[in-house]
Amino acid sequence: MFKNIKIQLSLLLVLLMTYGCVSDEGNYDYKAINEPNITGLAEEYTAYTGDYFKIAPKLNPTLDDGTDPNRYEYLWVAVNPTKLVSESRTTISTTKDIDGILKLPPAKYTVYYFIKDKVTGVNWQQTAFTLNVVSSIYEGWLVLGNVDGKARLDMVSIIPNVATPRIVTNALDASGSALKLSGKAVNVYCVPQALSGTNIYGIYVTASESGTARLDPDSFGWVQSQNLAYETVGGALPTNFGVDFMKSPTNGENFLYSNGNIYCYFRTFQIKYGLPQNKVDTESKDFYAAPFIAENGGSSGSPIFYDKNARRFIRYSMTKSTCSIMPPLVASPTVLDWNNTNCDLVYMTTSGFNTNENFAVLKNISTGKFHLVRFTTGLAQVYYKEILNAPDFDKATKFAVSPDSGYLFYVVGNKIYEYDNGTQSAKLMLDKGTEEITYIGFHSRAAKGLTNKLTVGSYSTTGKLELFTVPPVNGDLILEKSYSGLCKIVDVAYRAR
Repeated sequence: MFKNIKIQLSLLLVLLMTYGCVSDEGNYDYKAINEPNITGLAEEYTAYTGDYFKIAPKLNPTLDDGTDPNRYEYLWVAVNPTKLVSESRTTISTTKDIDGILKLPPAKYTVYYFIKDKVTGVNWQQTAFTLNVVSSIYEGWLVLGNVDGKARLDMVSIIPNVATPRIVTNALDASGSALKLSGKAVNVYCVPQALSGTNIYGIYVTASESGTARLDPDSFGWVQSQNLAYETVGGALPTNFGVDFMKSPTNGENFLYSNGNIYCYFRTFQIKYGLPQNKVDTESKDFYAAPFIAENGGSSGSPIFYDKNARRFIRYSMTKSTCSIMPPLVASPTVLDWNNTNCDLVYMTTSGFNTNENFAVLKNISTGKFHLVRFTTGLAQVYYKEILNAPDFDKATKFAVSPDSGYLFYVVGNKIYEYDNGTQSAKLMLDKGTEEITYIGFHSRAAKGLTNKLTVGSYSTTGKLELFTVPPVNGDLILEKSYSGLCKIVDVAYRAR
């Protein structure tokens, strides 16, 4: 306690030495000087970081005829008493009023207001007041996209006890983050227990030029050492390394995919990202992994990769950090040979459907036909059939699997279709007209009640994020939430609490 008092007194002395009045108790004839007589300031304020915030004190100068509008200099200084003196002071305005976006990280600040009369040279300090800055980025949807071709992170912020979510555009700038994204938007992802030896929650943002960076989960603060390269063994990755995507099987387990390579982090065994893991234990060369990972239970199962060139599924052991070939199967009209598919992999994921089944869409290179295979955590195939009666399936660009029904959603242009593998037919579920559909997905780590919502990103003049309920028996989608004024959405993650 005494230490904090000393720090605050020392800082105040520094401020006063810079901006304060100098008194002299000699025998002089004293004359009245101009005094600002500041009114209109409260003792305490509360504001959200990233919000517009205004304080407009009234000046009632005693000897000023008002003819010189530039007579005064102003300084507003916010001090965070919990930080070191060298780091605690932030200038928040140099104008008469505080009037703009508040970029202070969440904390309880003491704010000092200084005015200098340039005619007399006298500095005045108003009585300090308290400013409580509250997080506007507590929980919610992280939306990464592009504006004018450049990456931007927005947020649909869900604040406790506040009924309406807040739209925070350019959340990095609004929160005062030092991270500046460069290039185009690539990926945003949240990893619980992101670092070995800690329980830190990882929010990772990737842009094409600046690479992958981890944000402070509460303030969105960033320093260079929070780039992903610093989480590797012996600097295995370059400092501007960027992922194409991430996948987390469970807390403390994570995969990175970048340009055909897959890297693994396994907290339990203190295994950091290191050499690429896309190498079969009985072979000498790495294989080029297709850009999909079925997490398949992580360390409690066998995550599944796909060898793009050899056209085969590959299983991975997190405890052994090795890949191996799949158990042999004899191909038939209802069984796929894991090790000789003769197919390109179009899509693969682990879904919450039917106790975390895996779904894979393949295109036969000989016939051009598409097939869907479903398999369990134990690698038992439970479904393998041709995809039929699915309009324009060969033109599909994005996919997602409902955790409730197992419906396969796919995007063609401005339309979303729902494929029911039971009836082997698809239904048009959403036609966005002139809007471009830029994203679809389901989010297993979203807040309760949101994990089974189909999230859709679309774009006309601005970006829009919509949440839909997926009814059973091929019922029409039900729009639950809609948030507009966002970037052109490329990727979405949910920042959970």
